Amino acid sequence: MQVGFETPSVGALCNSWQKLARALGHETAEKVKDLLFFLDTAPTLADLGQSPPVLRNQHTQQHPPFFTVGRKGRGQVLFQPLSYKKEQGLHEVDSINIISVGGSV
Repeated sequence: MQVGFETPSVGALCNSWQKLARALGHETAEKVKDLLFFLDTAPTLADLGQSPPVLRNQHTQQHPPFFTVGRKGRGQVLFQPLSYKKEQGLHEVDSINIISVGGSV
C-alpha cells in the first residue's frame, strides 16, 4: 500500500527507529516498526489479517473509517484510508494515512 502520514511529526517519528524507541520504548517500537512494514508491503487493506501477527480492526463507523493494526498496549498503528468511498471493499483500498502510533492509540 502507499503509506502517507497525517502530519510531518508522525512521519518523522515513524521514519526514525531512534525516535520511535525513545517515544515508545524498545519493545513497543519494535512491534510498531513491524506493523509499519506490514502496512507498506501489503497490496491492499484486505491483505492485512484479522489475526496475529497483524490484527486489523475497524476502529470507527464514520466515513472514511479509522482502522488500527496491532494490539492495544502492545503497539498499534491508527490510520485512515485515502479516497475511501462508502461501501468500498477493503480490497480496493491501496493507500492510507497514518494518524498515530503507540502502545494504545
